Amino acid sequence: MWASRTLPEILEHTYEAHGAAPALLHDGRWLTFAETARLARGIHALLVEHGAAEGDRVVVHLENGVTTRLLDQALLGFGLVRVAVSARLHVREVAAICLDAEAAVVCADPGQADLLRAALHDAGARTVVVGLNADCLPSLDDGQTTAPVRPQDDDVAMLMYSSGTTGAPKAAVVTQGAWVARTRHSLACLPPVTEADTVVLAAPAAHFAGSVALDCFIQGARTVIERRFDAGAVLDLVDRYDGTIVPLVPVLLARLVEAAEERPASGRNLRCLPYGGSSVSTDVLVRASRRFPGVLTQFYGLAEALAPLSVLTPADHDESAAVGSDSSRLTSAGRFVDGVEHRVDDGVLAVRGSVVMPGYWRRPDLDAKVLSDGWFATGDLARVDDDSYLHLTGRSSDVIVSGGYNIQPREVEQVIERVPGVADVAVAGVPDPQWGEAVHAFVVVDDDALRDPETLATTLRDACAGAIASYKKPRHVHVRNSLPRNHYGKVDRRALRDSVAPEPPTKEAVA
Repeated sequence: MWASRTLPEILEHTYEAHGAAPALLHDGRWLTFAETARLARGIHALLVEHGAAEGDRVVVHLENGVTTRLLDQALLGFGLVRVAVSARLHVREVAAICLDAEAAVVCADPGQADLLRAALHDAGARTVVVGLNADCLPSLDDGQTTAPVRPQDDDVAMLMYSSGTTGAPKAAVVTQGAWVARTRHSLACLPPVTEADTVVLAAPAAHFAGSVALDCFIQGARTVIERRFDAGAVLDLVDRYDGTIVPLVPVLLARLVEAAEERPASGRNLRCLPYGGSSVSTDVLVRASRRFPGVLTQFYGLAEALAPLSVLTPADHDESAAVGSDSSRLTSAGRFVDGVEHRVDDGVLAVRGSVVMPGYWRRPDLDAKVLSDGWFATGDLARVDDDSYLHLTGRSSDVIVSGGYNIQPREVEQVIERVPGVADVAVAGVPDPQWGEAVHAFVVVDDDALRDPETLATTLRDACAGAIASYKKPRHVHVRNSLPRNHYGKVDRRALRDSVAPEPPTKEAVA
């Protein structure tokens, strides 16, 4: 593996090692690594024309596409700070991030440029909007006179804004050294990646999938990009271009498995399905392992402590799938990677290592709450079993306090997920006059017999009664066509709570 210590050095090595090899599929033909280097220089020159300088923050608000991948190279290869955000964010949310990051430039689709400029004006941000899409590529000057950049290990490479759904924007600082360490961990946990590999990137590039795709790119793998995820289209691309690696988030993994079960011949060349970013039901993992044996790899990490902190390997998946959905290993986040220290303090996981952030972006008040002597308190409630597997039991902020008892939504969800006919579930605490908060289960079903609310409630309560304490069972059950999720694919529990009107006071407790 390369010996480089910073991202510009790594990208330089990539272009030199794989210059003539195909890198990105664009408009029906392959761009070589050398061509991507030229186009990245051109994009960097364009950003400089609009006032961006080394160390400045540049916000990326774009759909998946070749332009997004080239822009990543233009930023990371020339010492600009990448601030990638979901393309699904409202322009006002993007403007708030630009203001918080004091961004010099925000890159967006030209069709969104005017709306974004208006939002930036309203927010009081001075960020310049640069419209950028594939149509802009032919007009780029290759910027060959740009001087090479040599950042230090502790220079800022990225700001990663967390998936919180309330409050002011909050960004974890990612240094050059932290990202390089993360990349080494990632590649050590994936099968060896070479020029023979093809990545199909269909999950949002701003998050987990884009990170893994970048890891593979620097090893010489080709990349085929789908603008928005469609399971059938992904399988088509895998089959057409001999796709070997498809990074996903769990909700998209579930969709891919469902589509693949209808197409037994698809995906024969797949070597790796890395996934991470949120919890996933054991049923989905059993089905995925049986449909794609030997290829599932789960990464666990956070914006503040980069994935993979721990890894559930293909062997772990396959051995557990043989047991079925009762396997406790499938509910784990795997074992910690080398170089990551860990401990559990009062039930909360803390980690330390080269992939942990130095702090939040200009938020010393938050740093004091979660960082101490290099240790980062993740906020994830956890335990480590006798075989060193990490089990995440919930988030400390998700705790439901009902009748004086603390209840973790995840432990209730894991019971309900095993009920036949349940396709998806989320549990949240809703204000209740008797209990302070009551446990509500929001369930998507694929069995008509469970669509009757009383039948479903009885079935779920019986399942919970056989697995967890009585006070943890859902007191109310709601059938939904789908669950609300934020732009990171995580269930929006706040939206679920807000969708239920609190019950009026009564004299009798709910049974």
